[in-house]
Amino acid sequence: MKFKCLKNDIVELVNHANNFTTSKNLNTILQNLYIEAEGNEITIKSTNLQTAFTGKFEADIEQTGTTTIPAKKFAEILKELPDGSIINAEFTGSKFIIKCGKSKFTLSTLPPEHFPTIADITPEYFIRLKSEQLKVMFEKIQFCISNDRSKPEYTGGHFKVFGNKLELSAADFQKIGVTESNFEEEFSDEFTINIPKKTITELIKILDINEYISIETDRKQAIFKTGNITIYTKLIEKYISSLNKLFNIEYKVSVKLPKSKILESVKRVSTLTSDITHAAVFSFNQNQLDIYSLETEYGHGYESVDGIEYEYEPMDIILNTKHVIDILSHIDSEFFIMKLVGRKNPILFYPDDDWYKYLLTPISIERKH
Repeated sequence: MKFKCLKNDIVELVNHANNFTTSKNLNTILQNLYIEAEGNEITIKSTNLQTAFTGKFEADIEQTGTTTIPAKKFAEILKELPDGSIINAEFTGSKFIIKCGKSKFTLSTLPPEHFPTIADITPEYFIRLKSEQLKVMFEKIQFCISNDRSKPEYTGGHFKVFGNKLELSAADFQKIGVTESNFEEEFSDEFTINIPKKTITELIKILDINEYISIETDRKQAIFKTGNITIYTKLIEKYISSLNKLFNIEYKVSVKLPKSKILESVKRVSTLTSDITHAAVFSFNQNQLDIYSLETEYGHGYESVDGIEYEYEPMDIILNTKHVIDILSHIDSEFFIMKLVGRKNPILFYPDDDWYKYLLTPISIERKH
């Protein structure tokens, strides 16, 4: 194998591919990139057995061939080379040699036949949508995905297609996020898949590459294709039937609040909340919201926001300030609405835009008087 390319053509693909390797597995082939030179195209592959990456780019190929090289070290070398520089790469049969100007690097290799093959799927469902649309939806719900592996159904983003609608949702026991969008066409098949959090994180990074992304799935695994990149992932086979149903509560109180002012107040009060619960009281009174931390060993924080639209009976709700900050940081509108039932009932956060929303569970702490 022997080829020549620009650093700028290869470096991004290698960085993306590096995120699909593993450093924890004793099988070192999973720490390597598979590189193939064929025709006028270089193919780069990587996998951790749960997810896999394939990227392609055009290059000046003098000799075809395949090999595998350490992903992390190759990425580190490319990072230090000047932008716009020409890279000459050659596989000698035992070593992979990289030359750039007066620099020369030699990497060890492993036989490509040891690299795991990624099973093809026979897709039951296929959809195509705008990459930017999917990226924004993923970003709105990603922070709601749980990291608790004892409940696998909560460790992914629920991707539901019905008619001409796409619903993305996620939950971590305390908060739920749901986003909805319409397709340009209607799909006759309804399906739900649960995409692992790690896969969503990596998809967000590559969704700027092409205007559209296509998705094929058999509900056990899925393939995402955009531009010159393909991502394969195993899916979480457990899922929650419909997180959206949890929003169907009859709310008797609706409060319109200024996003930036509330967010800054919550951030300041959170500095003196418990390191375990991060709890603060949100005390709604006539046209006023008081936010204060419960007494801790550090002290006490208090903020008051006047001029809000609240005309109901006073209500105190204890919330995790970290969760409130997360939710408000993902709301884009100048104002948002909190819908309330009572101090122990879930609270709905609704931005001016109606295509995404959040539900937050209060903390059950009896305050000492």
